[in-house]
Amino acid sequence: MTLPAAASPFLLRLADGRVWEAVEFSDGFVCVYHPDEFTLCTIATSVEALLSGRRPNDPLRGAMIIPYEGVAS
Repeated sequence: MTLPAAASPFLLRLADGRVWEAVEFSDGFVCVYHPDEFTLCTIATSVEALLSGRRPNDPLRGAMIIPYEGVAS
């Protein structure tokens, strides 16, 4: 049995300056954590689906993807 490829973390800089953490899995599936909401995540089938068609008041509207550099140990 082979393991799937590792998930790729990234950051989303929202239009209001906040930064949310996200991860993209090997099949393109995306999960974004909302740090302002204790148990809320946004799930999408791809990064494109995550960011497209957002309404004017949606915090993800206009978000920019930032590659995740990780944390040095």
